[in-house]
Amino acid sequence: MNIPEILVANGTGAVLVCFLFLLRVRGESKNSVGSELFCRMLVVTLLAQATETISFLLDGVPGAASRFWLYLMNTVCTGATVSVGFAWCLYVDFRVYRSTGRLRRRHLLLGAPLLAVLALLAANLFGTGWIFTISADNVYHRGPLNSLLYLLLFGYYAESVWQVHKAKRDGVTVEFFSVYYFVITCAVGTVLQGAFYGMAFGWLSVAIAFVFVDSQLRSLRSYIDELSGLFGRKYMNYCLERIHATQEKDIYGIMMDVNCFKEINDTYGHGAGDRAIQEIGHILSGALVANSVAIRISGDEFMVLIRHGSEEILNKICAAIEQRVQRYNAAAPAGSFQLSFSTGVAKYEGGSVEKFLAELDERMYAEKRAFHAARNGHAVPEQGNAPSISE
Repeated sequence: MNIPEILVANGTGAVLVCFLFLLRVRGESKNSVGSELFCRMLVVTLLAQATETISFLLDGVPGAASRFWLYLMNTVCTGATVSVGFAWCLYVDFRVYRSTGRLRRRHLLLGAPLLAVLALLAANLFGTGWIFTISADNVYHRGPLNSLLYLLLFGYYAESVWQVHKAKRDGVTVEFFSVYYFVITCAVGTVLQGAFYGMAFGWLSVAIAFVFVDSQLRSLRSYIDELSGLFGRKYMNYCLERIHATQEKDIYGIMMDVNCFKEINDTYGHGAGDRAIQEIGHILSGALVANSVAIRISGDEFMVLIRHGSEEILNKICAAIEQRVQRYNAAAPAGSFQLSFSTGVAKYEGGSVEKFLAELDERMYAEKRAFHAARNGHAVPEQGNAPSISE
């Protein structure tokens, strides 16, 4: 057993974790569910690094006190291993779906195997030897069910990857791409730790994985509109630059402007205007299909871009947006604001993206003029009557 290597590895990991923890505490809202989950994973990781280091230092040291602490430290460290995998799944789920209700349901489902493992660990403290044993000379040995820990941990990693893949397939705007950086880094460290007992690869790899995640998130935040949860104008410019560079075909756009948004602010207050933007973010995210993305361009103006699209897909998304707006308005409390859009659609035919945007703008503002004309005549047009791209 290489004690200096263990001290350096876990010490380095602990420094990285403490640094990330301080950045999160000082740089993010304490009321953020995502931030809270991330901080909890960091705390558990730091606890695991400390207990693993102590268990290595006490391994083979004679005496009843050493035996007691070896059992306790190895139990805590082992429980922390699967707990981080469980918390990672919840963190990814929340980053993808932004739903605390869904998180509560997933918490119960994903927590069942974790509770089973923790029960086995508790029983192991009474000398069952199922997970690990401490020999008469106070040396740690893996038990017959130790492999279950690795299976569960990799099961959690696989679940997090599957959730991101499924969300993208279902058209959810996934603003969290770091799952692969975390999973691959942790998996490599876990395999090495399992293959070479006495070397501290595992928790150092977890700390490095958290650094990758934090770095990716900080870079990605520049593309995200915080209020709506959708991508922002910077991401739209990035997409349009790629479209222009590749001259990719089958690109469709939906430009939307919220009707009477100023009236929502003036009548109900700017807090209500913020809630309207948040609700629109939920509406558009839920209406997407694969290869589509929703963007808040500015203020009350939004866009949906569709790659590898067709008129059928375009109409499907427009219909989904209309249905979700109608459901929101029907469920809104009496006396609260209602939502509707003026919409323009167009297909990118190659060449200048400015022409594509101008066509979207022209069609959207034509519908907005029609909306206000009809409104002044006491007849409000139905949501979703965007001009056809074939007109």
